[in-house]
Amino acid sequence: MGTVNQKTTEAEVFVGGQFLLTQGIKAELAKLEQVAQNFENDPLTLSLLSAYLKRWYAGRLNGLDSIPVLLDQRPHGRALRRVLAAFQLKLAGASDMTLLYLLSLSDQAVPQLPMKLVFRSTFVERWLSRRDDYIRFLAPLGRLNEDHWHWVIENLRRLHLLAPPIPSHHDLLLVPEPIRGYLREELRLKNPVAYKQGCLDMEKLFRETVVQLYAPEPEIEEKPKPILWEMSELDTAQQQVLALRCSLASLRQHSHDLHQHLLSMRTANLVLSTQENNLQSA
Repeated sequence: MGTVNQKTTEAEVFVGGQFLLTQGIKAELAKLEQVAQNFENDPLTLSLLSAYLKRWYAGRLNGLDSIPVLLDQRPHGRALRRVLAAFQLKLAGASDMTLLYLLSLSDQAVPQLPMKLVFRSTFVERWLSRRDDYIRFLAPLGRLNEDHWHWVIENLRRLHLLAPPIPSHHDLLLVPEPIRGYLREELRLKNPVAYKQGCLDMEKLFRETVVQLYAPEPEIEEKPKPILWEMSELDTAQQQVLALRCSLASLRQHSHDLHQHLLSMRTANLVLSTQENNLQSA
């Protein structure tokens, strides 16, 4: 019973309506709370929903009409599948969707450069040998230049379809598990040829590439040992400090005397000049 109560408490901590409001969705809180309940009050689903509405509908709830209604027999996770289906419609035929499908075939984070090399190599080989569904599937990626490639990745991250960058491994790409499972099944059912060859290419990628998910721990530098002084050395150092202080005091006194002397000379010159002016006037 304690475990059940703990889970209930954790679920109640997340307030979906307030979350949508903080994400910039434009509506009254009461309406947002109703929307959150309609989408199972699930943090990932509402995060994706917020990104979807802001990206295509300026954060307004009229975008809810564009989200498909699913009549499948699986009530669990249906809200998430509805939002992901809406993303599929918006990104249909775009390189963003192709990249997302490919990344969903891996349960590991995928390194960008090896991925580009492997899939471009397969694209060229199959282009020369045969034109099939896999070639048509990869075509949007084949049109990407380097700058556009990075833009697509950042766009998918802003939409929360890609996980945030992994610390110290910003080149690794990972689709969150619930999204990954949905897209993988969609590709398997709708494009079996692309699914089969994509899985083979992903296996080849990890067979030929060693991916380290975590950077090695930094070496701990040894702190310098404290310097130990002999008593005679301390006495000598103290005498040198006292001598330096005396020298500085003498220097300050000399500077003061010099300043007073220059001031006296200026005053004398000023008096002499005044007297000469008075004689000339007389």
